[in-house]
Parts: sequence; structure tokens; C-alpha cells
Amino acid sequence: MPDLRKSLLRCLFFSLLLAVGTSLAEEVKPQVLIDVQRLASEEMAGRASDTVGNAHARDYIIERLKQIGVAPCGTEFVQGFTFQTRQGASKTGHNILACRTGSLKDHSSAARMVISAHYDHLGVRDGKIYYGADDNASGVAAVLAIAGAMQKNPPAHDVMFILFDAEEVNLGGSRAYTVQAVADLARIGMVMNFDMIARGDKGELYASGTHQLPVLKTLLAPLDGNQGVKLMFGHDRPEQGTDDWTKQSDHYPFFAAGVPHIYFGVEDHVDYHQPGDTADKINPQFYLGTVDLLSKASYLLDQALLTINFRNKQ
Repeated sequence: MPDLRKSLLRCLFFSLLLAVGTSLAEEVKPQVLIDVQRLASEEMAGRASDTVGNAHARDYIIERLKQIGVAPCGTEFVQGFTFQTRQGASKTGHNILACRTGSLKDHSSAARMVISAHYDHLGVRDGKIYYGADDNASGVAAVLAIAGAMQKNPPAHDVMFILFDAEEVNLGGSRAYTVQAVADLARIGMVMNFDMIARGDKGELYASGTHQLPVLKTLLAPLDGNQGVKLMFGHDRPEQGTDDWTKQSDHYPFFAAGVPHIYFGVEDHVDYHQPGDTADKINPQFYLGTVDLLSKASYLLDQALLTINFRNKQ
């Protein structure tokens, strides 16, 4: 009987361990969701450029980059710049730049990649916080997730991770960067830009830029359906007017300078540029599938740069 009791107690103990382990696993949120929630929190107060909330967001992003183990591109992570508001006031912006070296033995003259997103949003207006969870905490968190993945599985090429400020003010951060670029623009072989990637209410994520670079559609098409995410192509033809996204986010100053790009985003939703763009509206299944798709896309493009000069394809 004592042995039987011990056996029963042992089984009960391991059953409890299994149950607790399962419960804990279910409660653990992926870091990418934690990052979105923090960046879209009341503390960040909508992250408008040149505000305390924006500074809090900047500090959070830099701390996450340090945790990941990515180094600044220069002596520090921040690139300061000035920009003009739509009312003509002069403001100070702060881009965040991090770099990692590729695995190529001779990478001194090889193309490099830029993976970017803007971290600013609209701030507080009429006493209401414009949280900007989809626009664009979602893009920033995806950049951080890919930076983490590349620390574990290095790409072939050097990669710059750029989190732009003042995108909401005439693409202020990316325009400033292309004027005072830390890295030679001629060496950038591809810009991947993320802006609003979490609210795919139709399960659709768009890749914009294949009109200018049709070869990208061939490369990226196999990712369609990744974890249920439907990858669409379009929003990049001049005749589409406002539905042409070519000039609507931080990839545009690079494109205007002759740098190849691909822009990922979802179509506008009811909470676009509204206080209702909050983290609780994000569908975790779609967003996690999207981040996984973008991570795979980054490695596909990294490998493609070994054999394709995208500048010659434009």
C-alpha cells in the first residue's frame, strides 16, 4: 500500500506540474505583442515627435535593442534632426539606428539592407490620446522581432534597423536620414519598410513596390498564406492616386534617391488616425503570422541580394 500511495502521489505531482506548465505557457505573451502594448500605452501618450511620450518610446526602443544585442551604427543609437511642423514651427526629431554585420567574409563592398518603421504617432489632441497601436507600434515591434531573429541566425548582408521619427510630419525622419545618411545610400540594396501591419481585418497584408520591381513579386509570392496571412500585391501604381502608397511612408525618400524598396502594410481601417487605434483591437493570430511572414521575407531578400542587383531592375 505505501508503494501504491507513493506511485499515485508521484502521478498526481507530475500531473500538477504539467497543468501548471500548460497554464504558464498560455499566459506568456510573445515579446512582439508586449512591445506593441508598451509603445501604445498611456505612458507613451501617442508618441508625437518632440514630446515626453515620444522620448519614453525612444528610451524603450533603445533598451530593447540593447537587450537584443544590436549595436548602434555610430557612437550612439540616436540621430537628431530638425523639421518643420505644418504650422511652420521648428521641432527636434530623433531617428534610432542600429546595425549588425552580415556573415559574408568580404562585406565591405557588398550591398546592405535597411529594415525600417516609424515610431512616432499623433500624440494627444483635444485631451484624447491617439495611441497608434497599428500605426505604427506594430511596425516597430516587427523590426525588433526581426533584429532578434537575425542575432540568432545572421543574414549574409549587413543590416541597418532604422526606427524613424516624424513620419507623421511629411516623412520628416526619413527625409532627414537620406540627406545626412549614416551609410552610403548607393550601397543600400533594399529597403523593407513596415507601416501598419497588425489590423488585417480581411486577413490581407499588402506588399507595395512590385510595380516598380516586378521581380519582388516572384520572390515573395511563395509567402502567400503563411500562417493564414494572405499576401497581396499592389497599391503602387501612379494612376491609383491616393491608393498609390509609394509616397506615403518612409520608403519614399529612399525610392526618390534611387534605392529599391518594398513596403508592407494593411489597408486603412476605421481606427486609422483615431484614438481607437489601440492594442486590444489587434488580432494576435494575424499579427504574429504577419511578423513571421516578414521575417521570412527579410531572409529571402537577403539571399536574393547575393545574385540580384535590384537597382538594375527598376
